Amino acid sequence: MLRLLHRIYLLTLSIAPFFLSAQTKEAGLLLPTGDTLRYTSKYCCILSPKNGFKLYDMPNGKVIGKLKMEIREDDNQSPYFIFLATADDKKKLTTDNFKLIGNEVYAIPYYEKRDGFIRVLTEMGNYWISVKELNNMYFSARPWINFLLEENEKVLGYYAKVPGLRIRKEPNTSSDIIEAIRGDLFEIKLSNQIKGQWCKVKVTKYREHPCETDLDDKDNIERIIQGWIKIIDDDGDSNLWYYAKGC
Repeated sequence: MLRLLHRIYLLTLSIAPFFLSAQTKEAGLLLPTGDTLRYTSKYCCILSPKNGFKLYDMPNGKVIGKLKMEIREDDNQSPYFIFLATADDKKKLTTDNFKLIGNEVYAIPYYEKRDGFIRVLTEMGNYWISVKELNNMYFSARPWINFLLEENEKVLGYYAKVPGLRIRKEPNTSSDIIEAIRGDLFEIKLSNQIKGQWCKVKVTKYREHPCETDLDDKDNIERIIQGWIKIIDDDGDSNLWYYAKGC
């Protein structure tokens, strides 16, 4: 029963983004729906449906291209590239254009959601993907806040992006600062308490990083801090990072 409830909770996270303030954009990742591929050989390289994505010039606009992989049996590196094809050009995109989310696993990020469409590849032009078409291919537009909560127990820990974050007593920028944190000796674990862009967290300050120490937990843990962190910035992007390949 507990396992069933946990799966229902994760499914809810994947299809219903937490409420963000009106000033916050929604950004995130294009990911397979649920965990259907996660523990198979297909959960590798650049995550994309077999037939790729149609690209539109604007929400509800016209199709101007396609984003599609071209897998070749004689080239084991082909799953690590994806092609941006338009009427005038065809560009080969490397993994540098995507987000590393696991060991040899990359996801396509999106930067805005509007009128049932999501914006991708913002540095290359004005390209939009239909959310309805995405869902029909068993993919979903997963907001960063949902993704971070889903992965919370699967990763070693989260860490504050440079220049760092402040732990506060309450979920707002006017609240008292408990401590400023920076670097990978401050390991962040999320709770299910969410207020807009904020999450209540437990932060463990280590003397040495757990992947690089001979100390046991008792000797290595310097202190534990609890409070609120703004885990999503005003552009909808994550304020956290993690070791995608583990230790």
